[in-house]
Amino acid sequence: LIGGGYKFGGAETMALVEGLTRAVKGVQVRQTGYCGLMLPVLEDRGLAKRVTDGSLSIGSLLGFSSVCGVGLDTVPIAGDASGEAIARVYADVAAMARRLNKPLSCRLFPVPGVAAGQLADFPDNPYLCASSALPVL
Repeated sequence: LIGGGYKFGGAETMALVEGLTRAVKGVQVRQTGYCGLMLPVLEDRGLAKRVTDGSLSIGSLLGFSSVCGVGLDTVPIAGDASGEAIARVYADVAAMARRLNKPLSCRLFPVPGVAAGQLADFPDNPYLCASSALPVL
């Protein structure tokens, strides 16, 4: 599925996400809650690194939701993002959830004092890792 030189967030990522989700859903056990690949940016150092190096955006993460089961999960955003801009992201997630007829989450983390592109760090929280804050356009 994944060839040499692959980088999560680049070409073939959608295929990887769909394949992993299909594998999870294909396991013959009782499944509850979200059944698919989760992409929690602030809880996964690899995803956080891909955000920081520019490989992932709010748009790409939302796009992956079309073939996995989550939506936007623990996504750091600029602390100065307006309520209107954040509401537009929620509207996009809701539109995709309606179209796919499945629930999607939208956990955005506005980080006070951090601008888009700056590192959002959580040294007192062992469950969150550092990542660049994404712009909300």
